[in-house]
Amino acid sequence: MSRALIRFLKKQSDFVPVDVVADELELHRDAVFTTVEELIEAGYSIEFHPYLGVKLVDIPDKLLADEILDDLNTKTIGRNLVIHDTVVSTNDAAWELIESDPALADGTVIVAEHQTNGRGRMGRAWHSARGTGLWLSVVLKAHVPPDKAAFVTCMASLALANMLQQFVYLPAEIKWPNDIIIRGRKACGILVEARSNQPDVFVLGIGMNVNQLREDFPEDLRALATSLRLERPGAAPLNRVRVIRPLMFYLEKVYELLRKKKWDKLARAWAEFVPMGGRLVTLEHGGRQYKGTVQRVDPQKGITLKLEDGESKDFSAEGVANVREATGE
Repeated sequence: MSRALIRFLKKQSDFVPVDVVADELELHRDAVFTTVEELIEAGYSIEFHPYLGVKLVDIPDKLLADEILDDLNTKTIGRNLVIHDTVVSTNDAAWELIESDPALADGTVIVAEHQTNGRGRMGRAWHSARGTGLWLSVVLKAHVPPDKAAFVTCMASLALANMLQQFVYLPAEIKWPNDIIIRGRKACGILVEARSNQPDVFVLGIGMNVNQLREDFPEDLRALATSLRLERPGAAPLNRVRVIRPLMFYLEKVYELLRKKKWDKLARAWAEFVPMGGRLVTLEHGGRQYKGTVQRVDPQKGITLKLEDGESKDFSAEGVANVREATGE
């Protein structure tokens, strides 16, 4: 009953008399009032006028499966959707599903309101405050040759940066190898995992800071991290349902390129969002720090630096702990 009412109200641009709603949905007037009250308690913003009727103002900023799936324009990504309130990490939850269900659908998305131990590359912790961001993992079942595995991260970062530019209208860039930055601060992180006992299966973890304010980040992250809300004019909060739907849509588009093995096309599109060429950076690799000018960044081959002594050196993503823009001093 409540979904039928929500779907009906979404099609209306103004107030609808209660009698009209009752007739349309074949409900008693009292049932309309009761359902409206239930929806308001669930977080829906609904206006009621004694003469004009009811009007849907907005949906809740909650990860509700019905809301995510209602307008989800995908065929694979997110069509099987698992929502948790709290998990240790969505990647862990994804692997548990994979192990328990060998027939788990390609494109299954696991999302949580809160992670108690979210993680990034090299075991780093990812701050995952309740209700402020999108913490999700996507199960991908595709044959990717071992020497092309970096393209899974490439695919995800391309989708994220493209979506943020085209849909949220923010100047998102890719910071190799797995971060999305906005105006120099990290807004999203990516963690791709594979296991030897699960061939042709990848778990793509995404952490996106959506509605955090500066004080919501731990003090040691405030100069480095940002959120979509902080980067938008007026710092207005975003409804996360309206962010996750286009995110999954953009993921599906680039996932199709991955499944079709369009490596060159992916690399070219990815490079447009990586503004590192010619920049002076410091890079940590194997416990050592290197400083040099970026000559090339490639999703598969890694990064090439021209070091201070004039030597050119290649670094793969697997061994790089950190890359930061450096001063010329």
